[in-house]
Amino acid sequence: MMKAKATMPSNPVASRDFVNFHLPRHSNNGSKRSRANSSHSPSARLSIIEEDGDIPPMPNKAHHRPFHRYWNLGDPPRASFEKSPPTYSVWDEKGPKGEKLSEVRNNKHIARRGGWKRICFIAFLVIAVIVGLAVGLTLGLRKKHSTPPVWPQSPENATSTSNTTGPFPAGSYTLTTFLDTVRTECSSQADYWSCFPYHTYPESASEATANFTWIIIKSGDGFSVSSTNNPWSINFGETPLTMVDEGTDDERYQFTTSLNKMTVPSTGVNCFFNDTNLEGTLYTKKAPTYPSSTPAAAPAVDASSRESNDDFKPWPYAVDIRQTIGGDQNVPECFRMQANRKGDRITDGITPQPANSVCSCEYRNFAP
Repeated sequence: MMKAKATMPSNPVASRDFVNFHLPRHSNNGSKRSRANSSHSPSARLSIIEEDGDIPPMPNKAHHRPFHRYWNLGDPPRASFEKSPPTYSVWDEKGPKGEKLSEVRNNKHIARRGGWKRICFIAFLVIAVIVGLAVGLTLGLRKKHSTPPVWPQSPENATSTSNTTGPFPAGSYTLTTFLDTVRTECSSQADYWSCFPYHTYPESASEATANFTWIIIKSGDGFSVSSTNNPWSINFGETPLTMVDEGTDDERYQFTTSLNKMTVPSTGVNCFFNDTNLEGTLYTKKAPTYPSSTPAAAPAVDASSRESNDDFKPWPYAVDIRQTIGGDQNVPECFRMQANRKGDRITDGITPQPANSVCSCEYRNFAP
């Protein structure tokens, strides 16, 4: 059964009466809306939708609409080029309950790798390392300034670190001598053997001085001696001293050792006299006569009451030091040096000499 359709009259006045008559009034607001709607032109009024009719198609969105409205993105943030954006700090970030650093606390990388406990542990390690370095450097510098300097020594002939204080002759001494004699028979090339300072006392008394710096230490029931660096290659390690003629006027300590003596006969050429014998004699009562300012006689002092210290003080008695080597097949071994390294060996002009052909350097501080 078809329902009756209401048709609006074409007369505006009749239309108003028709609406007021047919539409129910629910409230005053509805009447106000009706009066408001009646003020518009007829073209703006909604058409009557028939119950059995089709729904009118939805109109297309206008292309000139703003971008955020076209895609339903909401209103954009309000900003002005005349004002700077508001300041932001990670310390201002708060969580739902007002806690600080919520973003950092809830960061998935931090949460995955142990969270705040791991961060605190790493920070503790860093602080501990810094404090350790600071304390170590402070103690190291303090120890460096409080430790007395050590006299330079040859790496291969380093002396013992035993105490040099004690009964005589323990101590550090400078032995002032002169080059007395030089022999060169062990080599067919006489200039391959040389002795510092390259002038004997008969040649020049003022240019013949040679100083040795030796250290004597208490070693067991006796004493040992060793050298420090010196320019004439008489370097040796800790060697026992032997007492000879004890209680007599010729009482003395003696030692014997071997070393590799090097000479430089010409530029770029080094010669090595391996297993050169070194003999030393330290008198304990005999007075020196060189240099000339040395007293003719030293006062006799009981050895048990004599003490020494670590300063390099002059040895107060006579000294006799000798370097000797006999001829042999490999005496000497000479090389051309390349960047401080041995290059080609030199054999031209070098003829082996018999063992009784001796090369020597003899130093002393008293007249023979």
